[in-house]
Amino acid sequence: MMMYTKPFLNSSLFCGVALGVATLLTGCGEANNDKLSTRGGGGGGEFASVTDNHVHPVQTGFNLAPVHEMSVNAAKGYVLSSYLLDEQMGKLCQSYSEETLQAAQQAWLQSMHSWMKFQGREKGSEAALALGWKVQFWPDKKNTTGRKVKQLLQAETLPTSQGIADQSVAVQGLGAVEWFLFQEQKQLADPKYCQLAHAITGNMLTTAKALEMAWEENPWQDLTPQLALAEYLGALNNQLDYTLKKLTRPMGKPGQPKPYQAEAWRSQTSMLSLKASVEALHQLYLANGKGLNHLLIESGHEVTANRINQRFELLLEDWPKQNSMVAMMKTKEGYRDLINVFNGLEYIQIALHDDVAAELGIVMGFNATDGD
Repeated sequence: MMMYTKPFLNSSLFCGVALGVATLLTGCGEANNDKLSTRGGGGGGEFASVTDNHVHPVQTGFNLAPVHEMSVNAAKGYVLSSYLLDEQMGKLCQSYSEETLQAAQQAWLQSMHSWMKFQGREKGSEAALALGWKVQFWPDKKNTTGRKVKQLLQAETLPTSQGIADQSVAVQGLGAVEWFLFQEQKQLADPKYCQLAHAITGNMLTTAKALEMAWEENPWQDLTPQLALAEYLGALNNQLDYTLKKLTRPMGKPGQPKPYQAEAWRSQTSMLSLKASVEALHQLYLANGKGLNHLLIESGHEVTANRINQRFELLLEDWPKQNSMVAMMKTKEGYRDLINVFNGLEYIQIALHDDVAAELGIVMGFNATDGD
């Protein structure tokens, strides 16, 4: 078993920080890729199956009922936050003021954080997974959301909340509402702007209810314990990989950040949503005391379990104070803080790939996001 005494530091990132701001403006040479690399090229391997190999002589299985219960509760929470967002948007449209605007902005932030429990999921209910793009269109590399929303505003007749469902996914979810509330917030005093924004939040509530319904049935109930374990580890891996990409895409390579690929850059809350993603990962790892942490301890691998859990706790405890990732990328200190977050996440990823997989007898396959 590999032991780690300190987080792994990505060399391409370190070279930029070590040489100071001047180097950050020019990069560190041709060795840097277009984006930061994570172990295995894009987040590592997919957990394919559990075998009775010589690494772990007894097949270890898992019951996914606790994870399903978490998903059901998370879906209910997202419905509630979507309802509150739609309600606050309605109040804003009835009476535009700084107070109603701030209430709607806070409701949006709550919806965003509720969604983080599902963001990056590639395991579970197929019907639920298919709704992901409707909830959030990211990354938006070409400002598709802004362009599509402006096109709708130019139409003689605005779509209703039902009609929004027939539009591009770029205007159906959290990103479109963020555009209204944080970039064009003054325009919401215009009834036309507010009517369209309210139609979008109404459609979001419909999507949230569909998500809740999709999770009513346990999609893993017919899996063997061994396949269930592989599915669970795969879910952790997928969400961790997605979370890393939320960090590495906007950071780019030293001296060449891509700020408009940062999640929630319009609201300047990208670090808050990233933290919510890490918190969701930690909760998935623990699964209310019945998750991977408990399984590792029960299987005799308490050291690994404690090490991963402590890394989550330290990462969240030392989280940067700034809410905006874009602002952090403008200074050497901020960029260094982002590197520390990256190292903490990659530390967990390596432990899952190299230690947990070996100790529980997991065969690694290919991640669907490799090479992205």
